[in-house]
Amino acid sequence: MMGTMRQLLPVCFLLLLVACGSKAPTAPTCTVTGTACTTDEECCTANCDDVTGICARVPGQCLAEDEPCGAGPDCCSFSCVDFQCSGDQCTSDGQSCDDDEECCGGLCSNGTCTPLNPSCRSSGNTCTTNAECCSHLCNDDGVCDNAVSFCVQAGDACALDAECCGGTCAISPGAPLGTCQVVPAGGATGCASAGEVCGSGADYSGGALPTCGGECCSRACFPYGPSGALICQPPSGCKPTGELCTASEDCCGGPGQPDSASGVTCQKEPGFTVGRCDNGNSCSPAGAICRLQSISCNANANCCAGNVLQFNTCAQDNLGIPRCLQAERDCTMPPPAGTPCATAADCCGLPCVPTPGGGEFDLACGASCSQMGQVCTTSADCCSGLPCTGGVCGAPQGCAEYGQTCTTGADCCNAQPCNNGVCGVIIGIF
Repeated sequence: MMGTMRQLLPVCFLLLLVACGSKAPTAPTCTVTGTACTTDEECCTANCDDVTGICARVPGQCLAEDEPCGAGPDCCSFSCVDFQCSGDQCTSDGQSCDDDEECCGGLCSNGTCTPLNPSCRSSGNTCTTNAECCSHLCNDDGVCDNAVSFCVQAGDACALDAECCGGTCAISPGAPLGTCQVVPAGGATGCASAGEVCGSGADYSGGALPTCGGECCSRACFPYGPSGALICQPPSGCKPTGELCTASEDCCGGPGQPDSASGVTCQKEPGFTVGRCDNGNSCSPAGAICRLQSISCNANANCCAGNVLQFNTCAQDNLGIPRCLQAERDCTMPPPAGTPCATAADCCGLPCVPTPGGGEFDLACGASCSQMGQVCTTSADCCSGLPCTGGVCGAPQGCAEYGQTCTTGADCCNAQPCNNGVCGVIIGIF
């Protein structure tokens, strides 16, 4: 299960145009990664990010040999030479080289590939153990692999802010690649945000999960379907304290969200377009992480809808994460589709997703799981076997991810158990 997960993108791109009689490289006719776009079809990666409006990589996918590319990480070989993916694996750090483009780190200095990160091996480099890799995953081919998660880990190679789990890509002036970093945020906690490797990461081989969700802001350190590695799962609905945000409206308790009087904001440091949701200045709003009445793993009991120890105002969402409710609920009669919500906990486990035709931050309960092409906030919103990628349920992947429905354990990705019709150990882990 920890083998090469980066799947080849379909060969559907236009060939490079080469001037007659000239071998000088010509930029591809498709739009390269990091460039503004309006449709998926115009991008070399076939993915125009809905939020940023720029061509971006599809998590877990890569371009095959001779496909047009903009940077090494676009390619399965991690080597983009003259705007074409090389059929040869990128040259590892410390090995001899002739030019920058053949090196995994993007820099050939004095005939030797220079490490992009001297502390760990960036993706594409050879490896023998997970611990050597910035991505925390050394695949079965002995190569550091960035497909451990749906975003790139801190310290690993990047070309865009949007591809990093931590929200920012630090690139030196003139360098083709940088390294992912975690955005600073003075008003938020230092927890690990969605997509970051947690617990035992790619070394996870089943068994007990980190107590109380480990170091994750979402309190959900669960296996990632395609790789089986433990990552911080994106929580349903609005974003709780510590998660990445681009606007205060993203955050639980932010403007336009339930309990907005709690004053939660998206804290951004000067010069950053991405921040992290802070704690606010009042009670914990609907969607905030809370403690259950019967289990005190998480300390917070002060939900705005009422103290958890006195009222039934904290319940698990569709990933099993305990979230403050908008009000006490009765799930013998689930709320009808279209009911405003903060998380799937308000919807008795049904998806809490952006409303069709509504504002960007308007969330409402769905009637059932989201079908392919429909909106989602986490894979648990999607029907079984469909991953949530870029806010939309994608094509079937052959197995059900954590929080999706199942009949037997064979339905679940990476040998996860099927408990009460749901993949994973959902009830009682908090």
